[in-house]
Amino acid sequence: MFKDCYAFYDESTATVRVGNSKVEKVIVINGSRIRTECVRDTANGFEWLGDSLWQHCPVLSADEKPEITFETKIVENPYIMKPHLKAVLCLKGKEGSAWYEYLIFPEISFIYNQNFVSKQGNIAIVEETAVKAGPTGIEEEQNKVAVNDSTDFDILDSIPMANRHLSVESYKLYDKTDYNDMLVEKQNASVYSFRNGELYREGNVFCINDYTSDNSIMMIKHSPTESSALNRKNKDFFMQGNVYATLYGTGIDFNNMPDGKVPYYASAVGVGRTVDIQDEYWRYNTAFCTDDPRRALFCMSNTWGDRSQDMAVCESFMLKELDRAHQMGVDIVQIDDGWLTGITANSLRKKGGVWEGFYADDSDFWKVNAERFPNGLEPVVEKAKSLGIEMGLWFGPDSSNDFENYEKDIETLMHFYNTYGIRYFKLDGVKIRSKLGEMRFIKMLEELTNRTKGDMRFNLDVTAEDRFGYMYQSQFGTLFVENRYTDYVNYFPHNTFKNVWNLARVVPTRRLQMELLNTRRNTEKYEGVLFAPNSYSPDYLFATVMVANPLFWMEMTNLDDEDAKVLSQISSVYKNYKKELFNSRVIPIGLMPNGMTFSGYACKNMEDKSYNLILFREATEQDTYTYKLPADLDNLNMEIIYQSAPANVAINGDSVTVKFSDKRSFVWVRVGK
Repeated sequence: MFKDCYAFYDESTATVRVGNSKVEKVIVINGSRIRTECVRDTANGFEWLGDSLWQHCPVLSADEKPEITFETKIVENPYIMKPHLKAVLCLKGKEGSAWYEYLIFPEISFIYNQNFVSKQGNIAIVEETAVKAGPTGIEEEQNKVAVNDSTDFDILDSIPMANRHLSVESYKLYDKTDYNDMLVEKQNASVYSFRNGELYREGNVFCINDYTSDNSIMMIKHSPTESSALNRKNKDFFMQGNVYATLYGTGIDFNNMPDGKVPYYASAVGVGRTVDIQDEYWRYNTAFCTDDPRRALFCMSNTWGDRSQDMAVCESFMLKELDRAHQMGVDIVQIDDGWLTGITANSLRKKGGVWEGFYADDSDFWKVNAERFPNGLEPVVEKAKSLGIEMGLWFGPDSSNDFENYEKDIETLMHFYNTYGIRYFKLDGVKIRSKLGEMRFIKMLEELTNRTKGDMRFNLDVTAEDRFGYMYQSQFGTLFVENRYTDYVNYFPHNTFKNVWNLARVVPTRRLQMELLNTRRNTEKYEGVLFAPNSYSPDYLFATVMVANPLFWMEMTNLDDEDAKVLSQISSVYKNYKKELFNSRVIPIGLMPNGMTFSGYACKNMEDKSYNLILFREATEQDTYTYKLPADLDNLNMEIIYQSAPANVAINGDSVTVKFSDKRSFVWVRVGK
């Protein structure tokens, strides 16, 4: 037991029960197979129970009776995630072992599950897959369709649905944002209420609603996106009529497994009233962020957005950037590619650079460039410290040969942490090609996190290549979401706004880094373009991304003085509320941003139930709009925190009407007791 969390194994019934005051999951064991028999909403007694698929691990013989052990322990590692109870069910057979790990967090209505497997020697594995019969036209068969009892090795979890009347919301995520600019695809479906009905979906988040009782269950696939996941064999989600729902995708090639304990992709299941399930999901996501009181949103700068690449980076330049950062209230100044001795494939200084195999290319690759920083990084770090600013660095973990140099990478980053006190590292160029590479990369992140007691933070780039994406290993840092440049005419502020707005539905925005650029650059390239970046005020750009971690994607010394002044004004206000925004569930309201409508964020502070409403008028000719709110906010105190142009605001119950004086303007309102 841990607080309200519990986990028990009943050997006489071969049953495992894990749960807390909000949720319970019951798992039945049959030989080398397990299945979920029930998921219970313990807060209101509602149950999801019945038939579900048996999970079978291919390193265990289907007919053998493995040795079973069950252990629980309280995990209070404050550096990676919140304290929780871990339950581990182990099935050990002649040719291998399987571990089913369940994490239960106090008062959180979701249970996290990750499976692991190891095999003995070089056993041959033949993966069995059920052959599904298609429609035959013989109607009498419809009521005879049996629950699929195949040994399908690709299952993450299967949940019984109890033949209810159901609808499904699914969310498919897209990373590799150098090529994608619509990052969330939502689909709604009504479930066919026959046992032989079939519904397939791709994605990471699936919310199943029993609309007759207003109860919901969510199934989460903690894996990379479809385009980056390893060894995909099936769609991510399958419903057999209204009988059971299954998540697929272990990510393992069982015939080419690394040695040791190999992780599946993870999953989670959560319950709640339909009206509350999104709040419960947000609370669950907070479990992967520690209670460190230092945690809050932050403003970071990175010079790469002005496309000088590694040409401008040097000591004198960075000292000037720090002066501007101090003026603008930036918390962290990050030096991108250019500080190092080695030459990468993105260098403008010299051709022929590399994008992996760094240590093989140059044993001094990750030493500070003595020509650009003749005094090392000390003068830059010391000045930053005197101004109350932290320094960050760009770094490329060596992906070659499945991260065979991950231990060298650990020592490289520890050197910069110990020598300069640098805590923030943007990790770029990552290529996850195999389970072995994935395991080594995770070991690197875990080791660095534990060695520094959670003090080292990572900005994980999801702009290209096969990486962890939005939902896998989310405990290790923030996500660097986009590269956008006015040089390429691919920066449009409403699109960045749109991506934050959409991602807020499935990813806590405090995990995102989203950019704003110097809009006075390359104005001639946008001549005649309706959504030209220079048609927006700098504070408007900041406001569209301030529910995330604003990224000043620019050389700040190139900013117009007036623009810098405006940004310093809004960032100084933002500092007073960023902790509050960090603890808020950000709810998209209005219409999806497209440059021509009304949109916004309702930021629900989950600690005191106050709201920050950030409301935008895009380039529409209309000046007034009524936003539907997620709660009745009548009779609460209302304060206008900031407005880019005069606006009249009136709250009426669960809606707020705003009359804006200007196009491309916003108003920030706080409502609470």
